[in-house]
Amino acid sequence: MSRYEPVILNPCLREMLNLSNADDLKRMLALIPDAQLKAPRKGEIIEAIARCLLGAGLLELWNRLNSLEQSAVAEAAYEGDGIFDRGTFHAKYRALPVFETEGRNQWHKRPTLLRLFIHPARNGCSVIPKDLREKLRAFVSKPPEAQLTSLEQIPAQQPRVQTSRRFDTGKGEMTYESNEAPLVQRSTEQAAIQDLRTTLRLIDHERLPVSATTQLPSKAAMTLLCGLLREGDFFELAGKVNDWDPEIGPVKGFSWPLLVQAARLAALRNGKLSLTKLGRSAFEAPPAQILRDIWNAWLDNKIIDEFSRVDTIKGQKGKGGRSMTPPAERRLAIQAALAECPVGRWVETGEFSRFMQAKGFRFEVTRDPWSLYLCDPQYGSLGYDGYGGWNIIQERYLLCLLFEYAAPLGMIDVAYEHPAGARSDYTGQWGGDDLIFLSRYDGLRYFRLTPLGAFILGRTETYEPLQARPDVSLTVLPKRQIRIDQGTLSPDEILLIESFADRETAQLWSLNEVKALQSVEKGARVDELRAFLNACDPQPLPEAVEAFLLAAEQRGAACVCKGSCLLIECLSPRIAEVIASDARAGTLCQRTGDRGLVIPVDKEKSFRDALNGLGYGMPRG
Repeated sequence: MSRYEPVILNPCLREMLNLSNADDLKRMLALIPDAQLKAPRKGEIIEAIARCLLGAGLLELWNRLNSLEQSAVAEAAYEGDGIFDRGTFHAKYRALPVFETEGRNQWHKRPTLLRLFIHPARNGCSVIPKDLREKLRAFVSKPPEAQLTSLEQIPAQQPRVQTSRRFDTGKGEMTYESNEAPLVQRSTEQAAIQDLRTTLRLIDHERLPVSATTQLPSKAAMTLLCGLLREGDFFELAGKVNDWDPEIGPVKGFSWPLLVQAARLAALRNGKLSLTKLGRSAFEAPPAQILRDIWNAWLDNKIIDEFSRVDTIKGQKGKGGRSMTPPAERRLAIQAALAECPVGRWVETGEFSRFMQAKGFRFEVTRDPWSLYLCDPQYGSLGYDGYGGWNIIQERYLLCLLFEYAAPLGMIDVAYEHPAGARSDYTGQWGGDDLIFLSRYDGLRYFRLTPLGAFILGRTETYEPLQARPDVSLTVLPKRQIRIDQGTLSPDEILLIESFADRETAQLWSLNEVKALQSVEKGARVDELRAFLNACDPQPLPEAVEAFLLAAEQRGAACVCKGSCLLIECLSPRIAEVIASDARAGTLCQRTGDRGLVIPVDKEKSFRDALNGLGYGMPRG
């Protein structure tokens, strides 16, 4: 290991001082009272500084530091390797201490008193040597933990004025229009439970096509889903104002098909999502537990890197893609920070981002920011100083995970506005001034951890859902009809009834025997329809309807598929009889017709061995 990695070697004070040149050491020595040497050598200066810092003079020097400098020393003294992390410190204290002041010119810097405590290392870090740390801990208190500021209510504010621009091809000029961008609040717990059922029922009806290569939902699937989700998607599915503008597009409508795939509730079959056995059982399980399972499955899924949804930032594929970090590491860091949020209180997203850095919940999105860029890979690279900071890369990933995945699962309530013009931190970068937003999630301003979110994150062992009354009143008629008397069916309730009935009018449905049998064949539960009808109609179900439901339940499962078989044709009835009568081969097959035998697919090898023992063979297909 190279001597130029002092932090890894955990050096002592004298080793650290030896890395500095004589001139720098003389400037440091000048900060120590009564430390005067005539024409000192480098080794003598090092010894003089070390005697003071490791002896009785340390406390006096500490007392001369201002409060911010003392906080810097305390943070580094109690950090595992003594490293002073500028980013974490600035996030926690919202300021940085001064290590150097201007000297005679820009090449001659004068160290401040803080430089006696925190020393520069040649790997770019600043560190307190290990023996000095031990001395400091004798009288320096451990710094307090970073605190997260939260709010009972979101402060009242006037809607932001959003200016949109459109290129008028007729006039050949740009036109501008101002509109208000209000802050929208959305509660998500009940929506998540309903949207889960709606998504699963759409899949049960084979109405959600996805790509066979990417597993991403098609545009038609997202449009259909957005129209059926509770309260719709977060944004209206409006087209772009100009061809070159980034598109907002679906948010919840994009994530739900991915979430159910990650949890193995659905799988691709013939170009569309199909319910798995686990997905079928989700109708019977408590929704909160299913949502928890989905989130836990999402944490380590590899379907998509959420940062790819920040599609204005290019270079994420090809060579640049090899530098992207595993998304699972980022998700775990964000989950750990989310678990520290108070339940039922609003948190501003910028404050949450600051808290993550201050508390050490840091993560990287890429190991090489030079590979990411806006518009042009050379001029717009995020590797330039000040271009690809935490707010541009990590915070955009954070906003995406919160808005597109945590919120649809009911973990957080959200308060957001239109992303165009919501943030301006990217506009000073090359290529940024032409973008109306950096990401479709730029408008997420506040979030609030819900009781459901606390359960999903494992902070509580149980979750008590709100006992909601049915929103509709209906009558089940003796003619096997369902009449809606009051209220409006939710999308998932419509899809439930559609599994068993035909729609006659806007308010009338007729039970259909063929539909019911086909639904039961696919795994639909008649009990679920019966429970829904009983909840919405105070009268007992008519006998004809009960008989219909009972028959559908029994006849729909009248035959059970026990597996696949091979149909074998023998050359003669005599050979078929010999095989079927054999003590070994006969137990593996059944006669069908004069010359036919049927064997289970998984018994083929055993059957061939028995067949060969009888002196017969069966050519392989």
